[in-house]
Amino acid sequence: MFKKVLVATDFSKHSEKIIDCVGEIPGVKDVVLLNVLKQDELARVWSPGDDQKKARDELAKPKSALEALGLNFKAREEPSASSAEYEVIERVANEENADLVVMGARGRGLLKGILLGSVSTKVLQRGTHNLLIMRYTIVDDGSLVKICPLLFSKILCPVDFSPAGMTTINLLKNIDLPINVHLLSVIAKGESVAEIEARTKDAKEKLDAIKTDLMSRVKINVTSEVVTVGAGYRSYGSGGMTQTKGGSIPDIGGVEGTIMAKAEEIDASLIVLSSAGKGYLDASTIGSVVFDVARKASRPVLVIRAAKIS
Repeated sequence: MFKKVLVATDFSKHSEKIIDCVGEIPGVKDVVLLNVLKQDELARVWSPGDDQKKARDELAKPKSALEALGLNFKAREEPSASSAEYEVIERVANEENADLVVMGARGRGLLKGILLGSVSTKVLQRGTHNLLIMRYTIVDDGSLVKICPLLFSKILCPVDFSPAGMTTINLLKNIDLPINVHLLSVIAKGESVAEIEARTKDAKEKLDAIKTDLMSRVKINVTSEVVTVGAGYRSYGSGGMTQTKGGSIPDIGGVEGTIMAKAEEIDASLIVLSSAGKGYLDASTIGSVVFDVARKASRPVLVIRAAKIS
């Protein structure tokens, strides 16, 4: 599981809040807290010594709290004079042999939502390590509140049934915590109604098999659902087929919206996605749906790099 976790921090309130949740990550034993020092763009000459001293003092602040949880703590402050910040994060993750990189979303998006900042976006696009993007509810006074008391308590897991995409299922099997999982398959495209119905039936059967397997593990409670995206789309769950209201979303562009809407509907504590599936999870290097959900969702998102798990 995620034995060694690298937490990248810029000392903003979004990244500092991550420390409150680190102990909830399954299997965590070692925490490496990283601050990447960036040269002032207006400075002609940069001597990072003073900045490193300040960063070192800030990095030391959560040491006692993490060690009280039984976690091993290490702090690193790394200058980035000639490298982009995301490149430094990737290098340190490699040097530390990190199982997971954790970052906070801090850019503001539409409707006062939280989009990724530029550094987190680059790590998402170009990084090779499993990535957890933390998000919080912003209350009126600007402070941050956890979306759910426990990060892994209610997981939304979109499934595309590819070998790479199934790495998320294998991950769930190894979580030694009492969790609730909602499996979701989105049927986004078909040449005819008959084809969509056939694909939906096939997806439901596959989800039922996965559900049965996961439910054999006593700490996992699983529900499953197949949604066809389009006008008056149908939702297939454990209670059979029910008609639900939906807008006209004719093609793959509506998949990420369906995933994010479902996360809100079930009040998911975490969305788990694979970055190397086929179909709607493989429209580009990372997958356009994975990228958009990770960038736009209001919930924490865990991106599993299939190559790192398999």
